[in-house]
Amino acid sequence: MKKKLLKISLFYYLYKHLKIFRNRKPSFHYAEFGEDIFVNRIFKNYKPGIYIDVGCYHPFKGSLTSKLYDKNWNGVNIDISKTSIDLFNIVRKRDINLNYAISDFNGETVFYENSPINQQNSLIKTNENQKEVKIKCFTLNHILNDNNIQRFDYLNIDVEGNELKVINGIDFEKYRPNLITIENNDLLIQDYFNSNIYKTLQQNDYTLVNKIGVTNFLMPNNLAKDFMNLIKI
Repeated sequence: MKKKLLKISLFYYLYKHLKIFRNRKPSFHYAEFGEDIFVNRIFKNYKPGIYIDVGCYHPFKGSLTSKLYDKNWNGVNIDISKTSIDLFNIVRKRDINLNYAISDFNGETVFYENSPINQQNSLIKTNENQKEVKIKCFTLNHILNDNNIQRFDYLNIDVEGNELKVINGIDFEKYRPNLITIENNDLLIQDYFNSNIYKTLQQNDYTLVNKIGVTNFLMPNNLAKDFMNLIKI
């Protein structure tokens, strides 16, 4: 029917102008390199799901989950900064927002603070001017069990060098998110392929499907095979 209508000059005239009007608005993004645009492309036909954001930092600036929240997703946001979590408590009312460190053990640790809210706050000390702050620490498994989360769809990890320990605290036999995004500052992709982070994810049947800026995108092998269909316009 559409092909027949396009042969009518008036309909074709309206069709062309509609295409221009509908597609002239530029995409906007919150993430530093626009990674959230790609996240939303993957989940564009997906029913509202659940995300886990480890190292969430800010509910808008740099966020890979803000657009999903606007689409009625909800989830768990975790950060070592109390100020970060205070911000999430203001604007993410449907979410669980937790001021903890995430690693490969349960207990107490310290993190190194540059300022109350700062993307470089970390469990790893990087300079002598950082303030030591005590904080409770849990594995992601513990957090999920404690909050009765049986499944989730998307996992984002941005913890300034502590990513492997977060990964080691996940039971991949129980939890199989459809997408994992994880910070990676390796310039060369072969360096990442040789890293323990990638080897651990690969052993759990995840494969790299994309890299944008300093963020790697990984999906379970069975979904990765259909990756191009998931992202087509």
